[in-house]
Amino acid sequence: MTVSGLAGEAVFPASGRFSTSLAPEELRLSQELANTVGRTVRPAVDLLHDRERAQAWLDVLIPDWCRRHELADPRIVLTGTDLSRLRALRDDLRHVLDARAGGAEGLAGTAITSGATVSVSATRAVLVPTGTGVSWLTAAVAIECLLATGRDDLRRLKLCRHPECRLGFYDRSKNNSGVWHNTAKCGNPANVRAFRARQRKTAL
Repeated sequence: MTVSGLAGEAVFPASGRFSTSLAPEELRLSQELANTVGRTVRPAVDLLHDRERAQAWLDVLIPDWCRRHELADPRIVLTGTDLSRLRALRDDLRHVLDARAGGAEGLAGTAITSGATVSVSATRAVLVPTGTGVSWLTAAVAIECLLATGRDDLRRLKLCRHPECRLGFYDRSKNNSGVWHNTAKCGNPANVRAFRARQRKTAL
């Protein structure tokens, strides 16, 4: 279920299933969470469909995230209502990404709210997620998005505009104008449909 990243980087068990532009490692957790569901793979597999799959996904991503941030692994074990809370976090994140990219104006009020502490030493300052379980993960995602906003990177993490895709991709275009995760697969069919619709309207 794991897919190797570029240049030997850590795995992408969710996004690696798709032909999509991978975000920098600083946004890896957010893109991964957004892509635990996707309709471009048949049959579609939701990695948060059941606790076993969701736990396997977490067991790959969380240690990697902690290693890169030089933090202790909280060793999240999903229990009780954690699965539904994890899905709700994914939905909130997807709404935020879509609204920021102008794809879901009605959901612009969606927010991911959590807590974190600031740790300052002689060598570094770091935001540390607080809470346990899904609360910790929510804080980690919020921290990642906050830092990406400061770098002006979060606006490049988008959902494909194709209604039957909606895959999370990182827009690497110079002017940040991309709307399709893959122009050939999603952009061209949509453009052809739009062209034919215009022709029909003109013919009336």
